[in-house]
Amino acid sequence: MTNKKIYLKNYSGNDDREIFANAIADMRANPGTTLVVEPRVYNITSELARAEQKKVMDGVYGGNPQRTMFNPKYEYTRGIHLDGLKDCRIEAYGAMFMVDGFMEPVSITNCENVEVLGFAIDHKRKPYSKASVIIADEFTDDGCFDCTLVFDEECPITPKSPMSLRNHIWNPVKQVIERGSFFDDLRFIDEHHVRAKGHGNITPDIEYYVVHTFHSRPAILVEFSKDIKITDVTIHSQPGMGIVGNRSENITMTRLQVVPSQGHHMSTNTDATHFTSIKGLLKMKDCKFYAQGDDFVNVHGYYHAIIKREAPNVCYLQEKTPDGTHAQTLDYPDVGDMMELTSFETLENVDTFKVLAVEPMHEEWMCKVTLDHDLPQNTDGLMMADITRLPEVEITGCMASEHFARSILIKTRKALIENNILRDVNGTAIAIAAESYWYEGVCPANVIIRNNLIIDPRVDKNRTAGIYVKADCGNAKGQSIKNVVIENNVIYAPNCGNAMYIRNVDGLVLKNNICTTLDNPIMIQDCTNISVE
Repeated sequence: MTNKKIYLKNYSGNDDREIFANAIADMRANPGTTLVVEPRVYNITSELARAEQKKVMDGVYGGNPQRTMFNPKYEYTRGIHLDGLKDCRIEAYGAMFMVDGFMEPVSITNCENVEVLGFAIDHKRKPYSKASVIIADEFTDDGCFDCTLVFDEECPITPKSPMSLRNHIWNPVKQVIERGSFFDDLRFIDEHHVRAKGHGNITPDIEYYVVHTFHSRPAILVEFSKDIKITDVTIHSQPGMGIVGNRSENITMTRLQVVPSQGHHMSTNTDATHFTSIKGLLKMKDCKFYAQGDDFVNVHGYYHAIIKREAPNVCYLQEKTPDGTHAQTLDYPDVGDMMELTSFETLENVDTFKVLAVEPMHEEWMCKVTLDHDLPQNTDGLMMADITRLPEVEITGCMASEHFARSILIKTRKALIENNILRDVNGTAIAIAAESYWYEGVCPANVIIRNNLIIDPRVDKNRTAGIYVKADCGNAKGQSIKNVVIENNVIYAPNCGNAMYIRNVDGLVLKNNICTTLDNPIMIQDCTNISVE
């Protein structure tokens, strides 16, 4: 793949970002180049990035900064920007990209056949805060107890820092992360001390973690690119997601880790990885995920609402997810793509169309499409999804534990989930489901789930611990999910209600699964063509 080798140490600049930019410019002009990045700490920052973090911590963006920072018009810094590279490779084993501020540390855009290897991403001031607890002897009248949260020296806060978003504790005695509501009535003392009312199983030796924003820019963005490989990369923290892939083709992650830095039990604020409108093969092999604030992987396309009609086969479409697209760029089909017309209420497929023409309207956040035949006269309650931009997914040999939400969430038409270990996940470990309320689709098909080990011994009798498969909408009807094989999995969740919940499937195979649960291990509803062993 490579013809020329260059070394970062031979480039100069006013700071590390500029040094990288100068080397990357050389790579752009010389396809087939390998850049060797010497092992050391690289300071990745900008005045804007530092200012944005300060605004968050000073409460300028309110109690939920995502409303400001997760927006197409939000101004942010790209740290190391790989743009327009072809047949290139960046070898960065032993390199630490230490980020100062809130930004997008690594951007991979408009690239083809590029591999990045070996670096880690972390933050000088974490995008969350970590505290120990001092507990007073006296209890209050409501059964709570007074305590003081003592925040680490590198985690200063202000009286208006957002403190009511996602939080968890690390219990060193049990060696587990516990989630819930542990403190209220927070009273600021100084930048490292907060008085609070504590409740639950709080002990003096726990570590308390609180994030200050949900979604923002990812640690690594892959967009408008093809044949991208991410190998032996580690993401320790990010005020948002770890990796976001969007409108790209063929992405492979090998031995990716989204895990806390040493001495911490918190990694990314939200999803470890999230992929939207991808084509080709999306592959994750031998990856590790721990203590992130949401799913370890979510793969989907977008449902678009039909805003208005210009002709029987011409309409305006708008993506309607509550937070906008995850890359905060417009989603639209390409000419030749196939689109499904689907009921929002039931997720039943109504018709399929081919796109003859498309006009992206970025400022209006919509697109105009011409279809190969007429839409129904009444399109109320219907939405459209691009089924061409759905990848084949392979997730094999990965490990995930102690994180919020689900581990694996799949909404695509071909997937293999095999030989993974998922333990102590806050939600169901593997979810195969379209979600109309998020406008994330489509209903999956041709999914194989086999040889996975799912362990969840916690008490949660109302939850499906292992696997759920369903059309997740207000009034699911029919069998909108096709061909699901679940075999040779071990699900140990003795205190959970059931191991599997499956509905709306045409073509279900259950074979040689071992399930330990509190109640009925497997629940099946509204499925046809079932084979069970």
